[in-house]
Amino acid sequence: MISIEEARRIIRSHVRDTGPVEVHLSEACGAVLAESVFSDSDYPSGDRATMDGYVIRAEEAPGSFRLAGEVPAGVVPTRPLGKGEAIRIFTGALIPHGGGRVVMQEDTRREGDLVYIDHFQENRFIRPQGSEAKTGDTVLPARNMLGPAEIAILAQVGAVRPRVVRVPVVRHLATGNELVAPDQSPSPGQIRDTNSSLLAALLKAQGIALTDSTRVADDPSALTKIAEGDWDLLLVSGGASVGDYDFGAEALRRLGFTIHFDRVNLRPGKPLTFATRGHQAAFVIPGNPVSHFVCYHVAIRLAVELLAGRSESWNLLSLPIDGGEPVQPDSRETFWPAKISVRDGGLVVAPVRWSTSGDTFSLAGTNALARVNASSPANGLIQTLLLHPL
Repeated sequence: MISIEEARRIIRSHVRDTGPVEVHLSEACGAVLAESVFSDSDYPSGDRATMDGYVIRAEEAPGSFRLAGEVPAGVVPTRPLGKGEAIRIFTGALIPHGGGRVVMQEDTRREGDLVYIDHFQENRFIRPQGSEAKTGDTVLPARNMLGPAEIAILAQVGAVRPRVVRVPVVRHLATGNELVAPDQSPSPGQIRDTNSSLLAALLKAQGIALTDSTRVADDPSALTKIAEGDWDLLLVSGGASVGDYDFGAEALRRLGFTIHFDRVNLRPGKPLTFATRGHQAAFVIPGNPVSHFVCYHVAIRLAVELLAGRSESWNLLSLPIDGGEPVQPDSRETFWPAKISVRDGGLVVAPVRWSTSGDTFSLAGTNALARVNASSPANGLIQTLLLHPL
């Protein structure tokens, strides 16, 4: 068996992003830039007022000024500002040639065509041309995740069709003669398929849609059929162990995949298989839902992030144990379902009740995995994997 660190190193060395694709700005949120974006102009494009008030020349002293017009936002000034003149100006408007100071409206007094200014504030209330970005500046570097703020930046520089890393195509195969759909009543010997819904939800939490999910009996030919076609990541639920009906790794070999590992020093999830064929990656996951949950967060999620061009989210914290169930160390490294909460201004972790890898109910409210090995303390600090923001 290999360690979790070695398994993640192997995944990292064999999975690459899906390559660039051009998308419309409205579809870009959550994607990763495949190439840098540059400013198409100076921002602001000219000196602009940051307050409503009156613009005067920079060298003027307090006193009275002759009103010489106004400049609303969106209007290009048509005449320069002369000595002893003031022009009414509004926030965001272009400063006329010769203007060097905006005096706030509150600091002025107007009588007819005269504007009286008794004092100046230190701030000139002018945003200089190019003070935010100059033509050709990199405004968003490649590999930047596009959130709402980044989308606004793309819109500002006119990058309405950015090139981003293509969203990976993920397929899923749930194997098992005993499986029925969640909306069916199981007969004796049958169980409802929870893994299809679990994986779809885990992927959705990362902004990735499961392209298709197929439920089949324990039949190697089923994997052969779904392995055909253009996809990036294949997730096979079940078929990862060594029983007579566990065909996952062997079927992948027959399809030309290279098996990089099929055993990990992990509890739950030891018989986790990872394989690649060209740009395609595949995991065969032990069938129980808690194994799926753990394997996804410690291994599969990394592959999804690499395919999508994202940064790794391996957020390990050392946190004090505060309540919860006593953890039971094992010869394998255990990632124990747990709950992080805020207590007295700090974070604490409480392991949940968990007995078997088939205990789906134990996952309710889980937002962390406590990393437990033979030397882990019953109390005190324990290394904890944060699964998503609190």
